[in-house]
Amino acid sequence: MKMFGQKRASCRTCGQRNAFTLIEMMVVVALVGILIGGVFRLLSAAGEGAKRGETIDRMQRIENALSGFYATYGSYPPVLPHGSADPFVEEDRQGNVTKVADLKAENANRAAACQPMSFEFPPMKALDSYIASEYRSANVFSPNLNPGAFPQDGEWPKVKLYRYGVVSFLVPRYDAIGDFEFRKQGGKYTAYASDSDLAPHEDLYKNHRMWKDANPADQAKAQRDACARWLPNLRGLIRGGKKLMDVQTGAPHHDNEMTFCENNRPERAYATQAGSRYFLRKMTIQDAWDNDFYYYSAPPYQSYRLWSAGPDGNTFPANYPLLELDEAKRKIVGGWIRDDIVRPSR
Repeated sequence: MKMFGQKRASCRTCGQRNAFTLIEMMVVVALVGILIGGVFRLLSAAGEGAKRGETIDRMQRIENALSGFYATYGSYPPVLPHGSADPFVEEDRQGNVTKVADLKAENANRAAACQPMSFEFPPMKALDSYIASEYRSANVFSPNLNPGAFPQDGEWPKVKLYRYGVVSFLVPRYDAIGDFEFRKQGGKYTAYASDSDLAPHEDLYKNHRMWKDANPADQAKAQRDACARWLPNLRGLIRGGKKLMDVQTGAPHHDNEMTFCENNRPERAYATQAGSRYFLRKMTIQDAWDNDFYYYSAPPYQSYRLWSAGPDGNTFPANYPLLELDEAKRKIVGGWIRDDIVRPSR
């Protein structure tokens, strides 16, 4: 009996030693949490590293195309300002600016994108019925249905029917906006819409001063031939892109996208249609965080700066003199640009 009792006591002691106390369990849970947190941080860092590598790869491909443009024309894309380059102004949809004292990320990003990456233009007429059926209740229209709403000689940047960003210089413009064929007349090639439903209303591209100034009709074929030399660099790179000259430029899952812009017209000329909005097609190139790349080049366009705002999406204009900022504002700007990805200026 005595030995039996001792055995039972010994078993109870053994059982007590095999169990976890509450404190021990809490320590284990804490250690597991720390390990899981570390794993997630490592995975997050690896993910950000992959995005950074993808962004650099995209920038290199853009640079290859820009080098081809320079070799052909002797300058880098002469992108006109599309809005104010001043980070200390707020700009409304009509292009009117108001001076502000505070430094806001929204204004800084807009100013940095003064020379935009995107190319925006009216949609093909084949989309008019879709736009009308889906968006009429929201007062959104296709400009093809009212081409007279946009002045032929409006002042830039007030009238933002088109946005001639970097992409507009790197793709064959006529091919990008629709389906065109090139006919030879008087020894020169001119672009004609091969199907009226596959191009915007002709008044929006043939007669508009901004389009004519940037796209001389007799140079359409020459521009197209030049683009053919660097277009392969843009394969699968353009959000909103499509197949151009046998090169599928559209980024996966983002081909043929549409966007709309507000009716950016002088109120004095179009007060009866104030508030209308018009759909535009858009082609652009973005970093791995789905933000447009930034570009800066000053006349005579012999150099440029190309960069990404990085993971936080915030940046600052490349040409703004930082020494003019006080210490507090420089600290804010430093936080914005700390994660920017900048290729060496060319």
